[in-house]
Amino acid sequence: MKNGLILLAIIIILVGLCGCTQTASPVQPPTTVTTPVQTTQPLAATIIPVPQTTGSVSDNTIRIKNYAFDPASITMKVGSTARWVNQDSVPHRILFADGVDSAVLAPSQSWSRKIDQAGTYDYSCTIHPAMQGTVIVEL
Repeated sequence: MKNGLILLAIIIILVGLCGCTQTASPVQPPTTVTTPVQTTQPLAATIIPVPQTTGSVSDNTIRIKNYAFDPASITMKVGSTARWVNQDSVPHRILFADGVDSAVLAPSQSWSRKIDQAGTYDYSCTIHPAMQGTVIVEL
């Protein structure tokens, strides 16, 4: 039993010494985290009705789709350019009454015409004559 007490005393002393020899970890400087402040305002949606039959001065694009010009009539200012975009799966060819011709527009191709004089300019598709449209040019 005496040996058991001596062994217990040695274990207690060793455990105590192990705890005393531990070195302290170096002190780390505090880390500063900066979170940016959100300064933007949420976006608000505005619904603006767009007429289907007449384009505006700011939108001079005519889509060619479903064998029709959309819109069929647009109004624009003198010196503006109208643009036709073929969104059909077949070719089209635009011919104006004054003889200006687009040549054949394959699907996904576009063509533009700048008009420098006021007036009404009628046009049609030479491949599909039922397709007709008008560009009204104002001062």
